[in-house]
Amino acid sequence: MLHSPHNEFSAWVCIDGKEAPEYGVEISEDGRTVTCWIASELGKEFSVHWTNSSFVGCTTGQVKMDGTGCGGKVIYGNVFPSTAVQNGFTDGATLRKFMFSSLGLTDDDAYLGGAALPDLGVIELYIYPTMLAAARPVGAGPALSALKVHERSKKAVTQQITLGQTEQLARPTAVVGTVPIGPNIVKFFFKYRPIDILRANGIAPQPAHVQPPPASVKRAGVRASKENEPLVKKDSLLKGKGNTKKRVKRELLADDDAIDLTQASPGPRRKRVKLEGFVQGEVIDLT
Repeated sequence: MLHSPHNEFSAWVCIDGKEAPEYGVEISEDGRTVTCWIASELGKEFSVHWTNSSFVGCTTGQVKMDGTGCGGKVIYGNVFPSTAVQNGFTDGATLRKFMFSSLGLTDDDAYLGGAALPDLGVIELYIYPTMLAAARPVGAGPALSALKVHERSKKAVTQQITLGQTEQLARPTAVVGTVPIGPNIVKFFFKYRPIDILRANGIAPQPAHVQPPPASVKRAGVRASKENEPLVKKDSLLKGKGNTKKRVKRELLADDDAIDLTQASPGPRRKRVKLEGFVQGEVIDLT
């Protein structure tokens, strides 16, 4: 998220509904222009968001894609914070969403002397004070899909912004006219390129890789498992012996008789078990 120097306004771009990370943020000396890089994703839809946190008065956010005006939104500036979203071009009843598309290339040398297209690869947002005016008729919309450049003049720009299919709005939106009443308060520029190009130019960080463990650690682990293997087997054998149940047969014992079973196995403890009320042939389990 980018912020104006006095934090009156902030702006960001969402791609497929997620806020896009910003790289290489710069602020001009006069504090009125904030620039950054974002990673574009071919075929993905995106939207431009901005918030008025404290500026009192009506403002317009005007959006440009690759240098072409694509409409905007009004924030009235009487409730804070207030946020506006521009996700495409609308005539009030329909919407065509912004999306990243492949740049049209040609080897026709006639395009070498064409327009320089300095704003190709840039999403621009201009915020300025405004007053409402009478609504004007809405045109057919910007021609964002007809851009074509010579393959030798693209200068690492491989994508452009186009408009998606026409969608009918569930609720029509009001289209109003505005008149600027002052200079730009702030300008936000989002320069977009594929993430591989940003990484190759040192603008975006390289992805983190998980390093495999050293070979010495693996060998040590193998030795440890082999050394422990006989102990595990021995323990299992001991457990097996411990599960053997001892059976003692009682024959003709009176009520006060007792059997001492500790004589056959010497040890510090002696066990005496008093048997009461047993009948002949009954088995006693001492385990």
